[in-house]
Amino acid sequence: MATKKNQVLDNSINDDSLKVYIAEELWKKKEIYKLRYQIYVQEMAKSLKAIGSREKMISDPLDDRSILLYVQAGSEIIATLRLTIAVADDYPSALREVFYMNNFKGIHPEFLNPLLGLATKLAVKKNYRNSPALYLLLVEMYQLLREQQAQILFGGCNPYLLPLYERMGLRKFAKNFTDPGYGLLIPLVGILGDLQYLQLIRSPLCRQAKKYINDSARAQLFLKALPSVANNLNIQLASKEDLWKYAEQKLDYSPAMIPLFKNMDEESILQFLYAGTVFSCTPGDSIAYPGNICSDLYLLLSGELVAKSKAGSRLLRPGDYFGDLTNSGQFGPREMVSAIGESEIFVLPRQSFERYQCHHRQATEILYRNFNCIQNSSHHGITNLGGQQHE
Repeated sequence: MATKKNQVLDNSINDDSLKVYIAEELWKKKEIYKLRYQIYVQEMAKSLKAIGSREKMISDPLDDRSILLYVQAGSEIIATLRLTIAVADDYPSALREVFYMNNFKGIHPEFLNPLLGLATKLAVKKNYRNSPALYLLLVEMYQLLREQQAQILFGGCNPYLLPLYERMGLRKFAKNFTDPGYGLLIPLVGILGDLQYLQLIRSPLCRQAKKYINDSARAQLFLKALPSVANNLNIQLASKEDLWKYAEQKLDYSPAMIPLFKNMDEESILQFLYAGTVFSCTPGDSIAYPGNICSDLYLLLSGELVAKSKAGSRLLRPGDYFGDLTNSGQFGPREMVSAIGESEIFVLPRQSFERYQCHHRQATEILYRNFNCIQNSSHHGITNLGGQQHE
């Protein structure tokens, strides 16, 4: 596994109050483990086991073979990211299978067993999520990978984080997987030398990529090892016409007919869709869990979902939604929502909706009215999650 001495990494874009470091000392690593616990368990209510009830820390064996990046504001650690750099055989077998790491062995004469990066355990304190902290972490991660000649970056995220990573340049591929405590995770891959793609989606990492030698032919070769990438819709690249047609095809009717969009004009609906992204689920994937914090909106485009609670079960069909636009995630869903067939789901993160709200005030007022109307339509069997009760 790659290692690097403790230092402040040279980065000209650092905010004066934020500095990026690599943790080497054990006490500093323990502070990072505590930060993970504060965010994942105490804030996000994820069911993760701490390293002893008193320490309240989150760690696992991969920490000992990885680079732990962190951002510090004054004397406070406010963000962290774990970066592992290794050849496929040095990763645990479960990770090799999830990310199809063995596909890259012998793919290029110069890279018979290429170095592969894996980004995990990202955590940013709530008060700093609109600061440069996250961007600084991602930039330093990218630089470390390129300096060590790594070719690929893998990661996994909960659905609501997809728009963020897609804007950075990562792409969906492979089947979703579930990590106990973290919930449903969507596999992501980034071809680090694919400058053409980064420019196409206007990734903020473009400036960093231009500092290195980039080979578009080699990037395409790596993509061929992951053919499923091409089968996933990337809203970052879709035109308005293509996005509307895609939603219409999946729904089998116009998006304007979705009850949540009633009385909204087409442009406002399109901007709403552009604010989120689309992901796929296979039978058995569970998207929402009772008690977990959920302040994002999920809209079913195709397939079927089942929502189960102590009160019984109900089906969600195309056009139904779950999640909540009217609260800030102070409580979680009362149901487990899972796919019972191949499904396409649109997700709008809370932060993306807040930005949409600033630029589309009239449309937001209509959305709220529709949302409240659906919530109160008990004569149609509508429950608090926006679907209809079925026997």
